[in-house]
Amino acid sequence: MRSTGIHFTSLLTAALLSAPVVCEAGQAPAGPVAVESRQPEPAPPHGFVVDESAAVLPGVTVTVVAADGRPLAGTVTDESGRFVFERLPDAAHALTFTLNGFEPATTTIRNRTTANGDEGIVQRLQLAARTEQVTVHGDPPPPPPSLEPVPVHDQASVCGPAMAEPEVPAFGTVVSRRHDDAKVLFSAGDQLLIDGGEQTGLRVGQNFVVRRRYPTPLRYGRNQAVTGEHTAGLLQIVEVQPALATAVVVYACNEIMRGDYLAPFEPEPPVVAEPPGAPEFDAAARILFGDLGEPLGVTGRMLVVDLGKRHGVRRGQRLTFFRRSRFGDARPYIVGEGVVVAVRRDTSTVRVEHATDVIFFGAAGDWAAPQQPGASTRR
Repeated sequence: MRSTGIHFTSLLTAALLSAPVVCEAGQAPAGPVAVESRQPEPAPPHGFVVDESAAVLPGVTVTVVAADGRPLAGTVTDESGRFVFERLPDAAHALTFTLNGFEPATTTIRNRTTANGDEGIVQRLQLAARTEQVTVHGDPPPPPPSLEPVPVHDQASVCGPAMAEPEVPAFGTVVSRRHDDAKVLFSAGDQLLIDGGEQTGLRVGQNFVVRRRYPTPLRYGRNQAVTGEHTAGLLQIVEVQPALATAVVVYACNEIMRGDYLAPFEPEPPVVAEPPGAPEFDAAARILFGDLGEPLGVTGRMLVVDLGKRHGVRRGQRLTFFRRSRFGDARPYIVGEGVVVAVRRDTSTVRVEHATDVIFFGAAGDWAAPQQPGASTRR
């Protein structure tokens, strides 16, 4: 009995093993079940195009090109800056991106899966450098007016300071540059409009010095400042209307300014310095003031002294600058020498030829002794 039970169990196991497998539909499979393993296919080229600030760029032309540069397919980004190709063409190598106003860009295509979160290519375009060429056609400016010859003269006699005359000449004043009314300083070659014309006696070809007045440190009376006269340059009238004229700056001593007035030009021949002589200290002149903005005298600067034609001063005469002792010593302290370049009735303009010390102006300042060649020194 024991062996019979074992045999029955073996037969039952064999029967179960040899029975067909029934599927849910009630049919047995024809053979062994095969499991198919698939790799995800590469996603077609897709992505977004943005600018340097990460703003999307619609209308960008996107082209798939081969390695040899042949275009294989193309598309345009939509309003959200997105592009997509249906498939990746064979032999595809790169994508090019073009849009007017931006630099072209190229990127190599890389296979991308369709996994969740894949955003594709994000291409950034930079603004293109802009160049513009403008051709302006117009009439050339008229040639500068020709000037009449200016008499040979000593420019130092024009450009130096002087004591202001009682009356301001009424020929006219500088208004502006002819073609630039915003400019306020003028120099050689500038064409100037003059507030004055035929009615003030201006004529074509006339030469005028341009002057302005300025207060000096010197005082008189009830602490009133002595007025100096600064010459800024020389100009010539080239066009005249009844109440307006045009002048050209022949040369400038320094900047000519709006509001400067015209004064007669009296040419002086180049000055020739006299031979050195003995200074007449007892006939010395007071040094009144220097040119506009110059508080002290040094080599090369101009000074005004209170001796003129009626005192016998002449152009080219040498003067000795000296300082009187404040301690009772009668011997003068020499500080320099100058030459007279211009003479008026009661004053003269002197150019400092050399100085061993600064030269002081005014009532407590230094003195200028006229030199007389061959004369003995008087104290």
